Amino acid sequence: MNFITIQEAETIIKKEIFQMPTVEKPLSEALHYYTAKPVYAPIDVPPFDNSAMDGYAFAYQDYVDKKEIKVRHTIQAGDTRLPILQLGEAARIFTGAMIPEGADTVVMQENTKEENGILHIEEPAFDKGQNIRPKGSQSKKGDLILPENILINPGTIGMLAGFGINKVDVFSFPKVGIIITGNELIEAGKPLKEGQIYESNAITLQSALREQGIEAQPPIRVQDDREATFQSIKKSLETADVLLITGGISVGEYDFVKESLEKSGVEELFYKVRQKPGKPLFFGKKKNRFVFALPGNPAPVLVCFYRYVLPFLEGLKGNPSPFENKIIARLSDDYNKKNELTNLLKGLLGRDGTVTVLPNQESYKMDAFVQANCLVEISGEKRKVVKNEKVIVWKI
Repeated sequence: MNFITIQEAETIIKKEIFQMPTVEKPLSEALHYYTAKPVYAPIDVPPFDNSAMDGYAFAYQDYVDKKEIKVRHTIQAGDTRLPILQLGEAARIFTGAMIPEGADTVVMQENTKEENGILHIEEPAFDKGQNIRPKGSQSKKGDLILPENILINPGTIGMLAGFGINKVDVFSFPKVGIIITGNELIEAGKPLKEGQIYESNAITLQSALREQGIEAQPPIRVQDDREATFQSIKKSLETADVLLITGGISVGEYDFVKESLEKSGVEELFYKVRQKPGKPLFFGKKKNRFVFALPGNPAPVLVCFYRYVLPFLEGLKGNPSPFENKIIARLSDDYNKKNELTNLLKGLLGRDGTVTVLPNQESYKMDAFVQANCLVEISGEKRKVVKNEKVIVWKI
């Protein structure tokens, strides 16, 4: 198959996105999931009129009529047996406490003085109903409070808990497997021998997945061996919804991943993309299980993860627009594009809408990712891309 464009690769991946099965999760475990069903308010929130301030509750008309207002009661948050205020009476009230019958206004304590049980209001002007949170002012019982396909974040969890909701229907997470290939790779912490390098792709991918709430299956490390590669892929496809493989996908004498995928019954959807880095990217499927075979160098692995794998996983999780995490920004400096491939560059997006292409873009270098908060996508012919030119930026 010939090289395809980055846009064609994205289109092919989009067509394969489906939503994972629905599960019910305790609210405490629902972070990073997407809602699978709309959620409706089971109660009014707030469930009763309550005070927004520490202060005094009274009838506004008493203030208008310049009545002497006597402080007769104290109401704390959580009190359920409330007095009924008579004309000319006030209650010392605290934030969150229920408004008693007979009161319709609260003045904050800083603008009052209480002497010998008489309330003196020193606020020069205020309105009836001030500092009262009305019942149902956020949501009324039966209101739609959370649509389908919404990402659950800490604020969402807090909002749902405020309705007394402790479970929510969500799309389940895909099970993700990781296979790392390469004879030269050594586990961190062990002494290196000549010709060896420390393996970093497994922990990088695990961390990138964990950032999305996905706990990957334990990584499998495979030597550059034809049978071992085949058996690892075959076994992983029995349990993983999405399998990520690093290395062994090029055309070298010891690259056995592509032939092992074919032997395992994986249908090739595309292989090789007109991009730098990450040209030898493979995407395929076997029934409802999918494979991304990524390059072996650390930087292209993470670049391809953010540009392709992460949006695909997000789509499976229930994100309705997984490939929309991009904006248009202006280059902060000239960039010399030295090839006709689409360049995916580690970048630093500033608050002023400009983006800087970071140094050290080579495939074996990871230090740019320490600063990077985006990928800069630049396509077209060899040329100088000038300062302030508009480019596509993918947030990471």
